[in-house]
Amino acid sequence: MKDLLQREGLKGIEVSSGGIYALAGEEVPMACRKILARRGIDITGHRGRQLDRSMMEEADLILVMEVRQLDWIRSLISDPERKVFLLGEFAPGGGDEIADPFGGDDRDYHDCLGHIDETMAGLLGRIRSHLPSGKGVQI
Repeated sequence: MKDLLQREGLKGIEVSSGGIYALAGEEVPMACRKILARRGIDITGHRGRQLDRSMMEEADLILVMEVRQLDWIRSLISDPERKVFLLGEFAPGGGDEIADPFGGDDRDYHDCLGHIDETMAGLLGRIRSHLPSGKGVQI
């Protein structure tokens, strides 16, 4: 997402990530690093971070890959229908879950990235239409 926003010239948007079961401080799996490196994206410095309530409350938009994540996060925050969505909803014909490739092989990460790619045009449209003037949006 950071790479796409930079290429599109959109500034002032904070992108962060956190996982429900993330191991804080863990490196991104090698399969993920390899597939992104092929695109010229270096995430070697990225570390896992546990999602917490303050991160969720501060965010303007929260994207999850699976329905169970959606339900869990919506149960914890105020006004969840306004800002918590399945990432797959932004794909053409959207609404599908995107399987978490964690623990999988290179093919699983490749397939996951392909599904994420399918969402980017719709997500970018959402971001552009909801950018408050002079304020960034956390994703």
